[in-house]
Amino acid sequence: MESPETTNFVTITVTPKGPYFVQGKVPIKKALLTPDENGVIVKYTLEKDINFQKEQVRLCRCGKSRNKPFCDGQHIHGFQGVCTAPHLPILAGAETFAGPNLTLHDNEKYCAFARFCDGFGRIWNLVRQGQPITDKLTVQEAHLCPAGRLIITNNQTGSVIESEATPMILVIEDKQLNVSGPLGLRGNIIVIDDTGKSYEKRRLQALCRCGRSKNTPFCDGSHAAPEQNTL
Repeated sequence: MESPETTNFVTITVTPKGPYFVQGKVPIKKALLTPDENGVIVKYTLEKDINFQKEQVRLCRCGKSRNKPFCDGQHIHGFQGVCTAPHLPILAGAETFAGPNLTLHDNEKYCAFARFCDGFGRIWNLVRQGQPITDKLTVQEAHLCPAGRLIITNNQTGSVIESEATPMILVIEDKQLNVSGPLGLRGNIIVIDDTGKSYEKRRLQALCRCGRSKNTPFCDGSHAAPEQNTL
């Protein structure tokens, strides 16, 4: 994956049995998954800044804080949260779906259940059609995915198609399912695990904040299980 230099250097460290420690000036915004008139999630609605570029912030990852998204110390009550995600490029575990012009690489272990992949037609079907409009929608849906699990490459050049992303943290809320979603990271923010080892730098990532993911620190959609109700 491409790892461009950023002028706003931001890191998120997974503290052992504790919160995410954010270092670097980065805006944190509440982002609502927003459906169209048919109930299909098609965009984010961004609300005002929760935190405007403080140098250091601690964000909850156990799901128990009473001051979400910030940590209030509830993790001390038996939370373990050991990182289990492998230190491999996300493409290494991705399934490929080849179309005439584009190829979709999908690593389902990183699904954040935001449902943008269904917004204008299922992305796995769109990529195979190869029309200008369906290629455009394929790229659009992939770039809306907060987890970066959907990666598009150009068949002619072999290069990854990515859009610019200013460093930002989205606190994703899903009112349709009445749950809180992950922390959506934009802009090549560096994530460091609980042993001090950095993960692959990616333009889009989603961090678990319910404490239930089996691919920690990354979201795997566990917050959307029927028994969850965290809003």
